[in-house]
Amino acid sequence: MPTGSTAPDFLYLDPLLLACRLGHVRYEQQREALLAAARAAKDAMSYLYAVENFGVGRNSQLFTFLGQVLSAITYYRNKYPEVLGLRQQGGAPESFLDNIHVPDLVEPVLSPAQHKHFYEAYWWFSNHHHPTGFDAKKGRFIGIWSTEPKDNASVVPRFGEYLKNLINHKTQRVRSRFEGFPLDIVMALLQRAFL
Repeated sequence: MPTGSTAPDFLYLDPLLLACRLGHVRYEQQREALLAAARAAKDAMSYLYAVENFGVGRNSQLFTFLGQVLSAITYYRNKYPEVLGLRQQGGAPESFLDNIHVPDLVEPVLSPAQHKHFYEAYWWFSNHHHPTGFDAKKGRFIGIWSTEPKDNASVVPRFGEYLKNLINHKTQRVRSRFEGFPLDIVMALLQRAFL
């Protein structure tokens, strides 16, 4: 998966999240199709064409549901704000660090294995707040990702860089854990929720 790709518009993330959260996505292939379609879409029609091209049948319940969401997006946004990870209007963003909701926000777009590794990465990141840390193996101080400042606008992009480092890690064992990780979509969801 190209990590440098532009994140899809929220218009196409909303039906994806709702379909996953409300149980319309029953197979891993369907979830992958929705992720691919969200990246490929330029408008509502191209989104539905992409979903079909990636294997979701036109006569399926999932396809019908996606069409309903895209034709009444405001209705579904108002009906399921918590499912979409949307804050109440005027609500202040919660702190990104040590937030129990972060793993839940991205769960629908990750496989079980990816979610496990994301969870571990997030809690490691959010619990290393110090400007530097001592690496006993190397015998020296090294920089830590989650440094000051701790405001969401600074921390969320640093977390994205941290994930990108894991995806492109020099150690194959680390890289393999994040194979196929949808970084662009994960970061789009986190930025919407916290920035």
